[in-house]
Amino acid sequence: MILSIIFFLIKSLCCISIAFFAVLILIKIWLKLNTPMCTCKVRLDEKTVVVTGSNMGIGFETAKTLARRGARVVIASRNEVRSRAAVEAIIEATGNPRVEYKPLDLSKLSSVKQFADDFNKHYDRLDVLINNAAFNGFGHVKTEDGIEKVMQVNHVAPAYLTNLLLDKIVGSKPSRIIFVSSGAHNTHAIDPDDLEGRKPVNIWTKYSNSKVCNVLSAKALAKCVPEGVAVNSLHPGVAKTELYDMVPWPLDALFNFVLENVCKTPEECAQTTIHLACSPHLERVTGQYFNDLEVDKTHPSVTDELADRVWENTIALIEDRTRRYKN
Repeated sequence: MILSIIFFLIKSLCCISIAFFAVLILIKIWLKLNTPMCTCKVRLDEKTVVVTGSNMGIGFETAKTLARRGARVVIASRNEVRSRAAVEAIIEATGNPRVEYKPLDLSKLSSVKQFADDFNKHYDRLDVLINNAAFNGFGHVKTEDGIEKVMQVNHVAPAYLTNLLLDKIVGSKPSRIIFVSSGAHNTHAIDPDDLEGRKPVNIWTKYSNSKVCNVLSAKALAKCVPEGVAVNSLHPGVAKTELYDMVPWPLDALFNFVLENVCKTPEECAQTTIHLACSPHLERVTGQYFNDLEVDKTHPSVTDELADRVWENTIALIEDRTRRYKN
């Protein structure tokens, strides 16, 4: 009797495992058949591009492709060792020597200010700014600026960086500003009056809130910049990147297996960003949210009113926390 039960359980487990892996294989095949790649052949030889968080993952693939098209690419990241290795790898892969590293730590608004001051002083143009860097993590962690870390790294600091570089972007038009958001924005519970994160929320909601702010930033900023500056956001897709390293044991093994073997690759996830940065057909398209190279729907709450409110509150928060940097 006991042996029969054991054999039944083993047989059931085998059947479930086979079904599970069959589903994963079908998903992988579907993704391969339905993941569009940017096919535009535009060269970027006279362009300067900044890609934040581009020393690995999706940002690295984005920077590499833009460098291959001839752009001067600035790797704006926190980890110097990893970033310098990324610069060398991109130069070797593309033959383009105009790839550089500039330190940028989005968890410190002082670092954002230092990066922007240095860039504005030493670079004569900025054709494409790609706010790609992202962070997630457990706990309610505040930065030295008194802002919840996920919201600062993913939203507040990129907004600050964009504002500090805006004159250079406008002076280089036609130019583009790109916010790498996420489909996770659809599950947000944003409080536009608590962008600094006074009230703790769970790890998923923190990330979702920061990502809807990316979408809202693009929507609001698109109405403020002059004609010739396109501002858009996007969902890159899901791939195995450092962003998912916080998955706890024992789920991490299964999670990483699925990410590595089923989901999109970082190169595939970079395609919509590359499309927004390069396609001549998108020069006048602004204030939109993209997915798989096409304009996509956002959460119904993403309205002009909410976008304006979040952007205004973000600028007010930045001004409050950066008064000491003003002359």
